[in-house]
Amino acid sequence: MSRQENMVTSGPPIEAAARGQNGAGAAKGFREVSQVSLASVDFLLCSGIIALALQVRFWGDVPVQHKLPYLLTFPGLVAWQVFAAKFFGLYDFRHKLMAVDHVFGALGAAVFGVAPGYMFLVLFSLYYAPWFELSRLVTLLVFVLTAAWFAASRIALLAWLRLRGHEVRVVLVGRLEKCRQLAGDIVAHAPRLVKLAGIAPMEQAAAGGDIIGHTGELNQLVRRERIDELVLVGADVPQHQLRGLLTECEQSRAEVFIYPDLDLAILAHTKVTNIAGLPLIPLEPFFATSPYRFVKRLTDVVAASFLLVVTLPLAALAALAIKLDSSGPVLFSQPRVGLNGREFRVYKFRTMIVNAEAGSGPVLATRQDPRVTRAGRILRRWRIDEIPQFWNVLRGDMSLVGPRPERREFVDEFVKETPLYDRRFLVRPGMTGLAQVNGRYDTDYTHKIRYDLIYINSLSLATDLRILVLTVRAILAG
Repeated sequence: MSRQENMVTSGPPIEAAARGQNGAGAAKGFREVSQVSLASVDFLLCSGIIALALQVRFWGDVPVQHKLPYLLTFPGLVAWQVFAAKFFGLYDFRHKLMAVDHVFGALGAAVFGVAPGYMFLVLFSLYYAPWFELSRLVTLLVFVLTAAWFAASRIALLAWLRLRGHEVRVVLVGRLEKCRQLAGDIVAHAPRLVKLAGIAPMEQAAAGGDIIGHTGELNQLVRRERIDELVLVGADVPQHQLRGLLTECEQSRAEVFIYPDLDLAILAHTKVTNIAGLPLIPLEPFFATSPYRFVKRLTDVVAASFLLVVTLPLAALAALAIKLDSSGPVLFSQPRVGLNGREFRVYKFRTMIVNAEAGSGPVLATRQDPRVTRAGRILRRWRIDEIPQFWNVLRGDMSLVGPRPERREFVDEFVKETPLYDRRFLVRPGMTGLAQVNGRYDTDYTHKIRYDLIYINSLSLATDLRILVLTVRAILAG
């Protein structure tokens, strides 16, 4: 009997799979690798490399005109090198498990991290500081030493992880025969640091109806065996079982992938990963580890600062209209649930009567809500009431684009009915979103959550720009 066939016996499927590998006490996932600590070490070493390159080039007597450019800019230069290392996957020890991955990543990070900094210094000295002098040999030394550090440190870390018994622990979920085929490829071709922790069969019921499996036991296995990656072999796991499984994996920080059938593979976007050369579609949003999150935050800060200033006259007119129309404060604030489930206070121009929920308690607004004032209807129609939310964006509570934030009372209710609703909190809530530009004002939340999940899994600069353009069109069209 082959090794992969030993993974499943006639006993309880998941328990038998767990026994097929090392006990839970020996299981060590890759969560112990701290990206922050490694990035801090990289920052210090890259700073030292610049100093060392200068010392080597000038034999310990560095002229001021050569030293000054680096002294004035080294934090930015080194931070860019760390960003390049992140971009080329040098902090990814779940998917890049072979030395060759990190060697080529180190070369790319060195080129991308050193060359732009050198070009910046050249242009800056050409136009603003002609007394600066730059040595090409220093740049070459920085490149060579940076590439050597990135490659050697990652190879050493991979060796240390092997010695410590760390491993990427994988469990397969799906039809038994399909899982066995995939297990054979993983056992034969996966890197040494990948360990198949088990197979959790989910078979077609005899009557041809639902898929039967052991979801509760599988959730326990994810926790007990410290599973790093859960692979759904095919996409026929029932939705009610998939919801609980995704929730458990998110809490346990386990990644979830689909190994697609041919008919599903044509729907996959280009962000794929692999085990043993087999294509896997991630269900975890790429944005969680994407460099775009930093670009998105920077864009939010710049745009919100600009728009707060530009809309000041319009905000003053809105405040005057509110005061003339009804008694009460101009601004309205309310606690909402944001990134990672944290609460914050959202600010808007008041568009309803004071104490609008005094008799009803928390209720969702409707299109023709009688509590809305005359001025409020105009402010809502043109989205003027949301101008104060630029302050929320500037503070980091919200983003320009993202799922709309909701109140805790409704969040708790929605999560009970639809556990996948929790995935909205993987990103900052937004002033506008995919659901807002495609759905109606009174679209049911179950439809809006579909838009939100699509947005989270396809988040990119192009997606955000498209939504912003459609938002402007929606506002102008009323």
